[in-house]
Amino acid sequence: MKIADPARPAPLPLPEGVSPDEVRQATARLVAYVHSRTDDDGAIREQCESRVLESALALSLMARTGTDSPARGRLLAYLRGHQESPDPLDRVLASRAIKVAAGREPGGDSGLAATLASGVLGAAPGFISTRRRLMVYAVLSVLGCPLPADAALPGDGGVPTDPLHSWAAVQQAAITLILSEALGVRNRVTEAALDTLLATDPATTVWEGYALMHLLVLHALAGTSGHEETVRRGLATLLRHQRTDGGFPFVLEMHNWCTSTGGLALHAAGADPALLRRMAAALAAGRGGAPSRSLSRGKALTGGWSMSPLVAQNDVDDTSCALEFLQAVDPVAHAGTVRDGVAALLAVQGADGGFPTYVEGASSEPCMTAAAVCALGPHPAATPRREKALAFLADNQQADGGFEPGWSRSRLHSLFRVRLAACTAGRDDRRSAGMAARIERTVRETQNADGGWGMRPGDPSDDISTAYGLITLCHADDPRPVGAALTWLLERQKADGSYGGPPDMVGPRPFAYHFPLLTDIPVLLALGHARARVRDLGSAPHGVR
Repeated sequence: MKIADPARPAPLPLPEGVSPDEVRQATARLVAYVHSRTDDDGAIREQCESRVLESALALSLMARTGTDSPARGRLLAYLRGHQESPDPLDRVLASRAIKVAAGREPGGDSGLAATLASGVLGAAPGFISTRRRLMVYAVLSVLGCPLPADAALPGDGGVPTDPLHSWAAVQQAAITLILSEALGVRNRVTEAALDTLLATDPATTVWEGYALMHLLVLHALAGTSGHEETVRRGLATLLRHQRTDGGFPFVLEMHNWCTSTGGLALHAAGADPALLRRMAAALAAGRGGAPSRSLSRGKALTGGWSMSPLVAQNDVDDTSCALEFLQAVDPVAHAGTVRDGVAALLAVQGADGGFPTYVEGASSEPCMTAAAVCALGPHPAATPRREKALAFLADNQQADGGFEPGWSRSRLHSLFRVRLAACTAGRDDRRSAGMAARIERTVRETQNADGGWGMRPGDPSDDISTAYGLITLCHADDPRPVGAALTWLLERQKADGSYGGPPDMVGPRPFAYHFPLLTDIPVLLALGHARARVRDLGSAPHGVR
């Protein structure tokens, strides 16, 4: 995500109608805002907002266990406020959970689950489609929805052996028990699933800080006799993390991700070097994650970074962004940490040259591969591996110039990251150059008339997608779309320097979740890229002149 070598492309001329002073002032306001959300030790500890999915599961679990407390009233109020949500799945989840809590049979038919699952699958990568469909079935099942005719246990009812990271393994086990209860199945597969769920210690901890998975585990155990006390205590553990609006979040925290991406954006915008060094030190201290037992099947990424210090599951995205930031701020001071992180990253590269998100042998993903390429750019010894990864990206570019969905609802997320990865290619790498040109063309052609971009072509412009589009076209040769995007962003900045709009990050894919600062960070990164590439936009913020 960081700025590519600015000496290679010629500077873009200042776009017509763009005021350098306005851009610098807007950048300075946003730098100050992001800086204000950074703790004294350099970490960004942003809080995840409530989501309907987890909140509906929490309310139905309270009804299932007969739990009545002030927390229940706050949760009911939160869900009532989402019964008219524009999102069809949220509407159904909120309404059905409220009916279950009132002691009424929600009713409905098995076609509802199939319809909602089909809607979800259109926004998820193909390789997780079966897993995600069964998850939707399981969630709706605990809310009283009959199962569709194609409902079956994951893995066709066999004991799974495929490479799978811890979170997916626990999710698969929870879905197995939830669906087995609805289907009336009990066998060695369900016994193995029960062992996996109990290994998360659900009575005393929200495993991996993953509230959604904690809820699925508790619902699975609630349908298995002999675990009533575990469920009761696990619910009490969850209630300690209820948000002030009455709902529950997807995850409890993502400190490493917020710190690394926020640091990269601040660095690009020219923020105070002392602040950046504190952030780098905080990030280096969090390498490796929590020392918890891994429940992954296959060789998991270890020795890199997880999304937060309380999380054991390392991943390519967090590791790549952390490496980029440490290398940008002080590669000498963090040389050992960087060296170990690079080795951790390379250990999970696939035979096809691509990188998965979590576990060696899992499906390679374009967005994760682009992230890894950018992290490996400063390391000459990794050049052959990086070139193989760039070839994977070229092989997997779609006809319209795009890539399969990654961990964002915005189509432009993968596009901008692959375009930055292409900046690391050698001058004679024609395939990467052609890939970059196709990315620039599709981004340019899908820019809205107002200067911004939406999450999909034709969608209304939003802050995050416009930031991704601006970053991409900062590496092209035409200043006009850059100027239009800058103008759009300048007009949307709030009085406190921040930005808004719909969230783009998804987990589990394709369910969106929201950390408010993760809207501001891409916009700041985009302004930093414009600062580096567009003539007359350089200097400021550090002391802000």
